[in-house]
Amino acid sequence: MSVRTTGPETLHHYARQMKRTAIVIASAVLALVPVSAAQAQTSAAPRNVGITGMWLGTNYGYENGVFKSSDVRYTVTAVNGVTLTGTKAWRQADGTWSEPESFQGVIYKSGEFHAADEDGYLVGRLISPTKIRATYLEAGSDQAALVTNLTKASRASRR
Repeated sequence: MSVRTTGPETLHHYARQMKRTAIVIASAVLALVPVSAAQAQTSAAPRNVGITGMWLGTNYGYENGVFKSSDVRYTVTAVNGVTLTGTKAWRQADGTWSEPESFQGVIYKSGEFHAADEDGYLVGRLISPTKIRATYLEAGSDQAALVTNLTKASRASRR
């Protein structure tokens, strides 16, 4: 014959067991919060780490109705948070580099960026740590729409 105990001692014991289980579960959840926060900060961080330096490539497209293609050089000189600044130059018809023009921009955590120089806008994306794909646009008397592909320059290619 079995006897069931349903008195206050059994209920008290059951309540202590439930409390212990709840504490173990809460501790496990709280232990994971710092890991999740660190992962969130990493995934939300801007992709501008290592963007400073020289970027070399080409511009090609139409300027005032005439197709053109030229070498281009962007140098990112400073980054502050998601903002950046630098200079750009292009290879002229005689083979020399133009005088540098300053530009300012913003780069988002997605790698998308927007920049403005003295007379135009560069809109694009950092597609890898060493590659940029963008569109350069100018309006007005010197209107242009150019494809811009840039590669981060190594020390050897900067000469």
